[in-house]
Amino acid sequence: MATKSFQLRCCPECGSDDRNRVGTDAVPGGTDWRYFECPSCGYEWRE
Repeated sequence: MATKSFQLRCCPECGSDDRNRVGTDAVPGGTDWRYFECPSCGYEWRE
């Protein structure tokens, strides 16, 4: 079973090692969501 502490180190779309942090959402009683964007392909994801 995967743990919530797992973090992507590269873009899940193209596999690029580059990522730009584009925002953060505070989650009450939990870990904040961090939003990233890949400068290579433009894919966005959150951790």
